[in-house]
Amino acid sequence: MITIERDKLQKDLQYRVAFDRDFLEFNEEDGKALNGAAPLILPVVMDIVDGVYDHLFEWSYTKEIFLKRNAGFEGDLTKSLEELSVDDEQMKFRKQFLSYWCAKLLTADFNDPAFWEYLDKVGIMHTGAPSFKHRVNKEPLKVDLQALSLTLGWVMDVVITIVLNFPRGVISRTQQAAVVRAFNKLIWIQQDLFARHYTRTDEEAEAHLQKQGYSNVDYSPVKPNQSTKQPELAKEEDSVSDSSRSTSPHSGAKGDISACPHFKKSS
Repeated sequence: MITIERDKLQKDLQYRVAFDRDFLEFNEEDGKALNGAAPLILPVVMDIVDGVYDHLFEWSYTKEIFLKRNAGFEGDLTKSLEELSVDDEQMKFRKQFLSYWCAKLLTADFNDPAFWEYLDKVGIMHTGAPSFKHRVNKEPLKVDLQALSLTLGWVMDVVITIVLNFPRGVISRTQQAAVVRAFNKLIWIQQDLFARHYTRTDEEAEAHLQKQGYSNVDYSPVKPNQSTKQPELAKEEDSVSDSSRSTSPHSGAKGDISACPHFKKSS
């Protein structure tokens, strides 16, 4: 059994990342898989970024954050949510940051502590704290953890879909699986580096729950004589229908954004 110092996980970034990597088994081969897939995915990074913002703009909850001024942008701001467009100048400015983040995930040296410091700063900056120099003395950027987590999940789904629809002959199924697994692990590490700046300690969480009136919640296991019957779920076929699989080859030795169901609107 490997001993982990719980307090050190909170205070020492590289110690935390090392544990994340060990737990998820993110290793040298994962890094090579991502670096190797970079030439195939980078050509469609801007398509991915455009898709992210189109998706975020479908809900007021995930759109309203973009009414605030981005650090480094000096142009005019749109004043109302209804008038805000993904084509506004500030949105183009924000897309540059996201495209850089996407590229870093594929091209980084994963043994370089600076990369993990970058991912950690991405987490900090969304809490309102100025993690990057360009955010010092700027209006705080505050985004709920829920919105961040869902966005990470959406990006992961899109990238995995692209990888699974790489042109035949360009990448083997073994390589596809390696890229998907590696990207999945990396996104979860980024998620953890978001969460570490949002979540409470156990003591703070307990105090918060008590304040909300949850101090007497019974978390004990269900007793044998208690009913554990669950509502019946509709039965589904175990196999995926052929129609839901993409079987047609695609031209060009790069990722095919059109294979993603997320981008049907723009195809």
